[in-house]
Amino acid sequence: MRRFALLALCLLSPACGGGPATPDGPPVPPDANTALGGPVVVDVNAPPPTLLSAYKFFLWDPATGFQFNDRVVPYELNTALFSDYALKQRAIYIPPGTTAKFVDEDAFDLPIGGVAIKNFYFAADLRSPKTNLQLIETRLMVRHADGLHALPYIWSADQRDAVLSPAGEVRAISFIDYSGTLQTSNYLIPERNQCATCHGRQTAPSAPVETILVGLKARHLNRVTDYGELGKFNEISHMTDLGVLSGAPDPSTLSAAFDFRPIEANGVASLSEADLDVAARSYLDINCAHCHNPNAIQGITSQLFLNHDNNDGFHLGICKRPGSAGQGTGGFTFDIEPGDPDTSILYFRTHTTDVGAMMPLLGRSITHTRGTELLRAWIAAQPRIDCATE
Repeated sequence: MRRFALLALCLLSPACGGGPATPDGPPVPPDANTALGGPVVVDVNAPPPTLLSAYKFFLWDPATGFQFNDRVVPYELNTALFSDYALKQRAIYIPPGTTAKFVDEDAFDLPIGGVAIKNFYFAADLRSPKTNLQLIETRLMVRHADGLHALPYIWSADQRDAVLSPAGEVRAISFIDYSGTLQTSNYLIPERNQCATCHGRQTAPSAPVETILVGLKARHLNRVTDYGELGKFNEISHMTDLGVLSGAPDPSTLSAAFDFRPIEANGVASLSEADLDVAARSYLDINCAHCHNPNAIQGITSQLFLNHDNNDGFHLGICKRPGSAGQGTGGFTFDIEPGDPDTSILYFRTHTTDVGAMMPLLGRSITHTRGTELLRAWIAAQPRIDCATE
């Protein structure tokens, strides 16, 4: 319980495993449970509450960040899904007396009443992520007996609470990016049914659509995070020690996705050839492989498999003609033309902002500069092949 109590003090900062730091502020109460008015409330047999605060997952203050309740555990990913430069705070809630179950390749299996929590917010200037913060939305994935239920909540302008908003919203958000450039995102808060675009898995056209988690996987969480007063822990070991995860092996026996943070800060020039390949495959795995894998309709129809463990070059896109991409080809012929990113459809679709051509289809309206820089360098480093003669 001591580690949970200290974890409640964790603000949105690198020291607490939650991403960029928030401003220094007044001390927060040491007992999040008391500050929130009691333990977390998740009732899977009742309609979802209108206000996010009814769950009592956390407190949010733009000046002091997040204060988490008991059994709400923040985490971060090695390489994260790009969402128009939105900053994110991720956490899971696991009900008392239960645990999430470790799964080797897929997302951890949440118990009934378990919740994956994902907060999206923007800083006015990403070079100063401690100030001028605005929380935009909180997405919940709540585990029911029949699977995961997606619940989108939109935060009010005064940042006091978020309201259940199944219809979603598109919002123009302007900010300064890491390079000092003014950007304006047509930021999508997805409607509830749109969640299935990334979180739906359908292994055959006649099969039911199953809602899945994307980031809560061992390879993305296999990292050491500084939890401040608690100390530094591997995230998988930390969840195990807190009693919210069971069945996990020693993390040293598990693979890990590449840590994207140095790339975001410094670019790809210093990456070795081996690191370039791991970094690019990790980026494709988290951003694309939930759709482009052998067990998803998009992967089955396109035969483009971007999951990290695909070792077949053709299904990775090398010298592969797309099945049907329409304007998404950009006028090019092959998904990946080794050594030539500028004629590769994969690079074109992840770089362009043309509606109907860009990938992913949802969640992006502007180009991820460092992400596409990484993919461009990765394709350019591949031994050149004349795909037309293959």
